[in-house]
Amino acid sequence: MFSCSFLPPEVIIRILSFLPGKILPRLRLVSKQFNSIISEPFFLRLHHSHALNSPSILTAFTVSSKSLVAELKLLRYTKPNQTALTAFWASLFEEHYHEHTQKPITKSFLGDRVRVLSSNHQLICFVSAKEHFLFDPINQKTLEISQSPSASSSSSRDSFGFVPSTLQYKIIRFLLPYHPICKFETLTLSIKGRNYKHHLEISPWRSQETECPYLLQPYPPVHADGFLYWTTKEPPTRIVTFSLEHEKFSVLPPPPCFEDNPSHDFSLCGIRGKLLAVDFDALEPNMEIWMMSGSNGSAWVKTHRIDLKETLTRYYRAFPIRIHDIQCDCVFFQVLYPSRVKIYYTSKNEVKDFGELNHELQCCYYTDGLLCLTLTCKIF
Repeated sequence: MFSCSFLPPEVIIRILSFLPGKILPRLRLVSKQFNSIISEPFFLRLHHSHALNSPSILTAFTVSSKSLVAELKLLRYTKPNQTALTAFWASLFEEHYHEHTQKPITKSFLGDRVRVLSSNHQLICFVSAKEHFLFDPINQKTLEISQSPSASSSSSRDSFGFVPSTLQYKIIRFLLPYHPICKFETLTLSIKGRNYKHHLEISPWRSQETECPYLLQPYPPVHADGFLYWTTKEPPTRIVTFSLEHEKFSVLPPPPCFEDNPSHDFSLCGIRGKLLAVDFDALEPNMEIWMMSGSNGSAWVKTHRIDLKETLTRYYRAFPIRIHDIQCDCVFFQVLYPSRVKIYYTSKNEVKDFGELNHELQCCYYTDGLLCLTLTCKIF
């Protein structure tokens, strides 16, 4: 039997934690020592902490939207350092795929629109008016989730995220209005070990309510680092956060631009597990991007200032931009009216136009992982 007795256990654990998730199941057969290590919850957390440094991106295009069925074309990257631009080009020229992008998968869903939600972990959630699905981009497996008691309600907002401390995914459906008492339903999906394999245990939907003394924007929340985020509807603009672990609301200290420019339009987005606040000045026009770098909003860093004078051809009172991806040298964004794809290059301090976008574009991020959806079980 293979043995690594000449290496300290902490060295073995560290080496294994950097290996891809698809390789690790094979190593279970190497030795009982490897099997035991890979099966432990602490190893799952360690492996995930390393995977967070190199998230991959899934890009979804709405190919067609009929009265009862919406079709998505999904492009999955095999290299984490690619931007959504690769998927955009692949959608235009289907015969040409980047060497790091696999050929697309097409999936159909009931409903006129499908939202693609990231957890910053292995799984992604597809949400339509009538269905919930979990999707494992690594193994390309899909699992249908039972509908919540309020599935027939149109006045709701769905969210999805992962809680590292408890190794749990959560799907939360908020019933509008949020204020003053927020009613919501929670589906918890816990990662468990059984026969040395990681699987999901799905609990029943729970109906709850909690006090929310803030008038929030009636939009779906932004997810990052195990929390959900909204901006308030009335000035002064605040950032309200909801802990997925504790299921409670609180207020986050805002970036300086909220106080310095109260008349501007603000937006939040979650990019690669980071919370970003975008300050849009309609008169200039320009936008500044601030990233939360400290815990609980204790520090904010301005990462980009983008001049939009040549990008926006008319005056927009409301925020006309959707940011899809940010890397060290570029910001990939979409002007919504009319819909065009742009990239801002930091080194050149310029915005380049990449053409018109005729489909709805959604980007989300996932990490390497050890889960197997085929072993999922439900708790009644």
